[in-house]
Amino acid sequence: MPILLTPPCPCTGAPVRPSLVQANERSRQIDAMNARDHDTEQKKIKLLLLGAGESGKTTVLKQMQIIYGKGFAEEELRLQWAPRINENVVAAMKALCDAVEDLELMDQVVNQTEFDSFQSNEAMNGVGLLSPELSLSEIGPVIKVLWNDPGIQAAWEQRSEFQIIESHVKYFEKIDAMSDPEYTPSEEDVLLCRSRTIGIVKTVLEIDKNEFNIFDVGGQRNERRKWIHCFDEVTAVIFVAALSEYDQTLFEDSSQNRMVEAIEIFREHSTSSWFKTSALILFLNKSDLFEHKLGKKPISSVEEWDDYQGPDYVVNPLTGTHGCLRLGLSRPVRASHGGRLLPRTCTPTADGQAPDAELQLQQQEAFDQGKNYFLKKFLELPDDKQTERSSDVYTHVTCATNTDNVRKVCCLEIYI
Repeated sequence: MPILLTPPCPCTGAPVRPSLVQANERSRQIDAMNARDHDTEQKKIKLLLLGAGESGKTTVLKQMQIIYGKGFAEEELRLQWAPRINENVVAAMKALCDAVEDLELMDQVVNQTEFDSFQSNEAMNGVGLLSPELSLSEIGPVIKVLWNDPGIQAAWEQRSEFQIIESHVKYFEKIDAMSDPEYTPSEEDVLLCRSRTIGIVKTVLEIDKNEFNIFDVGGQRNERRKWIHCFDEVTAVIFVAALSEYDQTLFEDSSQNRMVEAIEIFREHSTSSWFKTSALILFLNKSDLFEHKLGKKPISSVEEWDDYQGPDYVVNPLTGTHGCLRLGLSRPVRASHGGRLLPRTCTPTADGQAPDAELQLQQQEAFDQGKNYFLKKFLELPDDKQTERSSDVYTHVTCATNTDNVRKVCCLEIYI
């Protein structure tokens, strides 16, 4: 009887070649490794950030890096973020100067020399990007003069008619500090910085010993076709929409209102079969800009929202002060002040302002009802989709540039 070096085949009893035994063992090891990898992947939490362009998705991601990650090193702030922020400042002023010309506001420009110098500066290219030979320390003083110019301020008041990042007003307010050659950006400066997301950006964070794989995707229309590559096995979707953009149009389509676009995108994806088992989280973002804009632009004055019936907290066009509240009326009434539309107002004090306590109540009421109006728009579904949203929607009003606010609403462990 021959000596068998390997166990016989359990089916036939015939000897098994060593090479086959090795192959079977290798197959078993691969199966075990695949099983372990599968278990590891199942424990990872996949978070998807969705929303239209400039809604604040990337700012939310930066906040997560600050809150749950290592934040930003000083070298990273100086070498990576400072140049981007400087370009943001120059591009914003370039957009304002171009708007002055396009909106025919040149007659209101007082500092004509600085305006012409800025517009003709050959060291800038494109829409105002800084070239290597031009620093913000050189051009910052000019930007400061222009920001305080009546013509630029007139253009800023009409900013819904052109493309500009509204939060960059905070850069203009601290232009002196930013013009210092030794300037190092703060975390707030980084959060305000606009950096368009192209393609799909993956960030890995460890939160409470859980691995979060966070995917930030470009929000503009030509980027959305790439979204589907991230849709498989998503634990939670955070959809970010900017409350303050109710009067603005898309960068890529000036005929489409940004809020209308955001609502349509949210309805489409919140009813998608891809996310039937995913947590749905809606961030109504830029609440600080929304609150400020309510004092300038009544919601119902925008054609898309003329069904709004709540109060508007607006600036008194005669005194320039706040405290004029239109209660329960959807439209302003026409008055004899230069043929302009003026709001019905509350009873002012002798100096033309509402009492402080009343003022605060009015402002809060206008904010709450405006926010609730848009929240209802997001959550409403057309009749043919009433049964298609299979999970509840967690909703939060956010200011993505405020770390404390994001820290409170972004307790990610509650969604997993």
